[in-house]
Amino acid sequence: MLYICLKVDKEEIKKKLRAILSKERYAHCLDVAKTAVRLAKIHSSDPKKAEIAGLLHDCAKHMKAKRLKSKLFHGFVSARMAKNEFGIKDKDTLNAIAHHTSGRIKMSKLEKIIYVSDHIEPGRKYRNVSKMRLAAKKSLERAIVLISSEMIKYLLEKKVPIFEQTLITRNYYLKNG
Repeated sequence: MLYICLKVDKEEIKKKLRAILSKERYAHCLDVAKTAVRLAKIHSSDPKKAEIAGLLHDCAKHMKAKRLKSKLFHGFVSARMAKNEFGIKDKDTLNAIAHHTSGRIKMSKLEKIIYVSDHIEPGRKYRNVSKMRLAAKKSLERAIVLISSEMIKYLLEKKVPIFEQTLITRNYYLKNG
């Protein structure tokens, strides 16, 4: 089956992203895309879809926080932009973009790949990231549990609210991973 999103010109996407994102955010998107391609190959998923989703996962990050209402919602706005401004029609790719910040239960393999790739790309330097990278090569589900657990610990230390979906995602993959 040929996916509509694969007809999208990757170089055109990069050109548009370069024009709207900061240098650092653009580099992050490139790193997420490369990481997603590697994980897609390891876990028998479509590397082209993974690359497109990785490139576009943060395409709305150039918007002001007030416009996004919350930093957590940039995934949903990015998915809408991917569809309306970049021509992505594949539902799995759009879901992977939409849910990359907090995950969700019963994610598709592509959704898991983008969620994990966003957290383990080479530019990430936080606590236990090397353990997460190793886990991702063996089990996306195990990596999701490690990533969400570390995120929750970090948010608790910072004494900031924890988005309920992050907890739901962690608990689901802890039980079903």
